[in-house]
Amino acid sequence: MFILVLISIVVLGFVSIIYLQENITDHFKSDSNFQVLNKDETLLSFPDGMNFIYETQLSKVRSIEKWVTPIKIKYEGDPTKEDIKFLNNIIKEFNKIDGFPGMKIVNKDENVLLIYATKETLPKYQEKYNTEDVDKGICHHFSENGEITQAIIIIESDIDQDYKNSVVLHEIFHMVGFYGHYYNNSSIINQNGEPVSGLSATDTLALKMLYNPEILIGMKYYEIREYYQNKEMNDF
Repeated sequence: MFILVLISIVVLGFVSIIYLQENITDHFKSDSNFQVLNKDETLLSFPDGMNFIYETQLSKVRSIEKWVTPIKIKYEGDPTKEDIKFLNNIIKEFNKIDGFPGMKIVNKDENVLLIYATKETLPKYQEKYNTEDVDKGICHHFSENGEITQAIIIIESDIDQDYKNSVVLHEIFHMVGFYGHYYNNSSIINQNGEPVSGLSATDTLALKMLYNPEILIGMKYYEIREYYQNKEMNDF
């Protein structure tokens, strides 16, 4: 009898461990549907990134623009706990980029204001900051001699959370220097405004290429192209 009881306890314990492991696995599966950086950019080539940089920045301005000083974000309005969690996730991932000046949340002395506005509060913010109509999200950036120095982002806060995450990442990607939209629907800044679950491989590659410490403010398209022609993806 004692042996049977012992066997039963062992079997139940083993089943419990399996159940716990499955629950943990399912939790991380559901929690990781939305990624920030894409790990597959090594499957691309530098011309892919160059095309992206041209389409989204250098077709709008004559030479490279980007942030040099740390990006200090102050948020206000009506963010959810999930909003703040996702914002911190973006910050954590972007700060891994070599040459990126850093990004953090602050309570004062901000250079980026991120506003989560409801339908009721949206008109107030639009009037205050003199912005055009906000369709889910909008970003206004300010630059001086090629250095991006300030930005205002307004997000409609009362939309589906996954959609809102995509909109926030979309506007932050504009804010860091990719001003235009891209033709590929997998891009976070695709021209159709379709929500996606994180940066595409091309988005990630272009972000790394733009913030490469060797790529300087004021560089022209042909200078950047020549630089990357002499590089291998494995060296990047």
